[in-house]
Amino acid sequence: MKIAIVTTTINVPEFLDGYCRDFFERGRKDLCFVVVGDKKTPPEAEQYCSSLNSRYGFPMEFFSLWRQRDYLRRFPELDQYLPYDSVQRRNIGMLYAYELGCQLILTVDDDNYVLQPDLLDCHLRTDTQVRLKAFSSSSGWMNPCQFLSATPQLPFYHRGFPISKRFIETTLSESWRSGRLVANVGMWLGDPDVDAWVRMTVPLEATQWMREENIILEPGTWAPFNSQQTTLTRDLVPAYFLNPNAGRYDDIWASYVLHRIANHFGDLISYGFPVVSHIQKRSLASLWRDLEEERMGALLTDAFVAMLRSAPLRSATYAECYAELADWLTAEIDKSSLPSFQQDFLREFARGMHMWIATFSRLAAHPALVEPPVR
Repeated sequence: MKIAIVTTTINVPEFLDGYCRDFFERGRKDLCFVVVGDKKTPPEAEQYCSSLNSRYGFPMEFFSLWRQRDYLRRFPELDQYLPYDSVQRRNIGMLYAYELGCQLILTVDDDNYVLQPDLLDCHLRTDTQVRLKAFSSSSGWMNPCQFLSATPQLPFYHRGFPISKRFIETTLSESWRSGRLVANVGMWLGDPDVDAWVRMTVPLEATQWMREENIILEPGTWAPFNSQQTTLTRDLVPAYFLNPNAGRYDDIWASYVLHRIANHFGDLISYGFPVVSHIQKRSLASLWRDLEEERMGALLTDAFVAMLRSAPLRSATYAECYAELADWLTAEIDKSSLPSFQQDFLREFARGMHMWIATFSRLAAHPALVEPPVR
């Protein structure tokens, strides 16, 4: 299987019809969908996935709670670590897609809608050699949202961008760079992925991605990315865990881990196309919850990234480097002068990394699946 599209949902996933229609009309093959439900997911969701399979012919793997429990029997650490009612159950879908032998895994949110034709075109460039415009920054950071036009016309930052690096004078330099693309981050129009406190104060609407082609970063310049519409190569999956105990920084900190390892190998992460429509309706109560789930991550991002940047990686694979980083973080946390409650938060993140490592160690004893089961 070439690529798996992985999502979680507590709704009937009607947004997937647009994806299926786009793939079908362009003759896309060698792909499957993995849909992970939760306690709030209605029974009609599985029936809807079956109807998409009948209509378009793409394999639709729906993970009900029963199927998740059965699947996780082989992975007791992961089963114990992942709570219900959390978007991080997406990890189950990514693990399953990895077992299928998929070369690429595209994670999508269920409020992202196809906006432009042939959504897979740019995502399928992942795991190929590319030559793209690269940016380096005097601050070591680049804000992807600076290339989004929006109303009102105010500067705004990607969720998880270090607060200490915002609204400071920064010089960007452009060059061309070639290499292996290991992740492609699709951007979004409509409701941009910004911090909860920004959503609570400014009604932003992103209207256009202002670059003609995707962009990448020079080594040493980082930017956050989310799991909203992101494709990863197969070898990155053992190094990419969405930690439920990191709150709304689960995907942000996971992206920083990948930046560190990609820099080690000289690999590339691109931002830009395909652009999707992000339609989100959040109540004030949900925004307050989001704010609380972002608080510790925002507070500790500088310390966390400093630990990552200082890690002396020596291994030859993403999985091995991830294990190095998990050990390094654990040691650095113990040596830090951070308050104990902040150390505890970081330790829990490192514990989640070790749990993900244990999960893939169990996989080594089982041959990967070749084809999805016939349903």
